[in-house]
Amino acid sequence: MTVIGLEVSTSAAKCILFSPREGIIDAESIRYPREIGDTLSLDPHGVAAAALDALKQVVGRNDRKVSAIGLGGTWHSMLLLDGKRQPLGRISTWADLSASGTVSKFRQDAGFVQEYYQKTGCMVHAMYPMFKYRHLTETQPELAAQVSYLSSQIEYLFEMLTGEAAVSRCIASGSGMFNIHTLDWDDDLLELLSLDRRQLAELKEATDCGSLKESIAAELGLDAGIPVTVGAADGAMNQVSIGGARRGVMSFSVGTSAAMRMVADEPKIPETPSTWCYYLYSGKRLVGAATQGACNCIDWFVEKFAAGRSYSELEDAARALNPENAPYFLPFIYGERCPGWQEDRPGGFLGLKPDHGLGELYYSILEGIIFNLYQNYNILTDVAEVPEQILVSGGIMNSPFWLQLTSDLFERELWTTGATNDSTLGAAIVAWESVHGPVEVQDFVQPTKVCEPSSPAKTAVYRKRFERYLQLYAGVGER
Repeated sequence: MTVIGLEVSTSAAKCILFSPREGIIDAESIRYPREIGDTLSLDPHGVAAAALDALKQVVGRNDRKVSAIGLGGTWHSMLLLDGKRQPLGRISTWADLSASGTVSKFRQDAGFVQEYYQKTGCMVHAMYPMFKYRHLTETQPELAAQVSYLSSQIEYLFEMLTGEAAVSRCIASGSGMFNIHTLDWDDDLLELLSLDRRQLAELKEATDCGSLKESIAAELGLDAGIPVTVGAADGAMNQVSIGGARRGVMSFSVGTSAAMRMVADEPKIPETPSTWCYYLYSGKRLVGAATQGACNCIDWFVEKFAAGRSYSELEDAARALNPENAPYFLPFIYGERCPGWQEDRPGGFLGLKPDHGLGELYYSILEGIIFNLYQNYNILTDVAEVPEQILVSGGIMNSPFWLQLTSDLFERELWTTGATNDSTLGAAIVAWESVHGPVEVQDFVQPTKVCEPSSPAKTAVYRKRFERYLQLYAGVGER
């Protein structure tokens, strides 16, 4: 017996065929063309078509009985629907910070910021659909008047596959309209938005399912009525796939953006807004921190200033220099999430000297990204706990030097599952649990150690530079 994991990310549709006994049997990934996805927004029809295509290819290559389909998608997306539940435009993703002007007004009310943070586990920030929608009502009232329902990327896929409207508490907890304590939509916040509960989908657990529509099943060559999970967030599914649904495991993913997460049995929210707290499933919360800038900063630098240089060439140059002579980099050129949540916080190089070259600049970007993550790690472990194991994934895995820098700064061993489909695997695991019951992820995911601290001297150098980074972070502030 097998299940399918089907994920729609910011850049691609991904599908895997999975069983606990065999692991990942087959996989397919289809990148969106530019007209479908541009990071800030997504075409809902194009995303759904790519997901169906990936699903069709995996099913077509395998003569296996599929018992369920598990869905995964991005957190913090917003899709406007009309009275017939048809899209009124594109999907706004987590990367769309166009609501920052509206958010800045809310942020001037310190009492509201504090109450909102403690209630939702979310910061007052333009990333969240709560503020995207408020911004829409203030800046495009004529469009807001046409909105009958609020949906999201994963909800649209679920509705397309099943004909049903529902949303998991996992996805809802990243909307900014969800109370992390009551695990329900927050009536006060809905009133602030002039929204009725009927405009939002019914809340479900991530393991709850709809039934695959007959027309879609016939197109795919699957049985009609196969259970389809309501869908959960990619970050949450990453945590599930590495065995992190148990205490003591921190997921540490560094890709376009970066995030670290741990499971908690109850909400863990610090007094000062900094980290976040969302919902996983089965009563578990997910506490963590995310950064807006990671590999996107590296890609920006290579494209703008180091065209023609390979990443390995730049890494060799960074490895050969003395870090104490390098400039500093604040990785906020795409805005800031944790810990300061300032969409307009300035980023860039500080301490540049005439003798600095591409190697020094490249090194400072790698270092600055990890400094931002270590800053969040210290806050997160203070409010939650120090993890027993850190499991790393993402683009950082392609850079041995970057991994070593991280291990030395954190003074921790780094482990990995080696999987390239972590979040899609998580969606498949949830699908399996929904129809077959719990599985022991440790039975088919065996982490291996990829890095350990090299020397106390290296750690001392990085920690000293980190203290200077914190001074620069505090001194630059918001524009």
